[in-house]
Amino acid sequence: MLSFLQRIRSKFGKSNVQVATAPSRNQSSSPISVSYNDQGVCLSFEGQGNQFVTWAEIDLIAIRIEDEFLPFPYWYVGNKDNLLRISNDVIGGKKLFFDGFCEHITGYKSDETFKIIIEASAAMEGSFIVWRAANAAT
Repeated sequence: MLSFLQRIRSKFGKSNVQVATAPSRNQSSSPISVSYNDQGVCLSFEGQGNQFVTWAEIDLIAIRIEDEFLPFPYWYVGNKDNLLRISNDVIGGKKLFFDGFCEHITGYKSDETFKIIIEASAAMEGSFIVWRAANAAT
């Protein structure tokens, strides 16, 4: 279809026909991203760090399946006073959820943690505590 529209455009010369192409794998259409460093986790909108939680502040990592149009998982990271809500498909998410948490959260890298993540991934609804600090506030 795209090549058909491009041929029409080239045949008729420059016109008001605009051909949109899908973003490449390296180019994302989402303005939201998450990153981490040695200090903590930063949730950004259009490149501006809007929310931040330090590694020491994190006492809970949970997944909640929310149903806006279709069931979709969100990760909740932080504590009762500072909780980030991170979409499962956010830019940088996979790296944080697996590499970052394993590197910076003691006890996160375990068979039990990954069983819970798999269970949450298959669920249509519910909340799942992935990791919780022993001193976490309720």
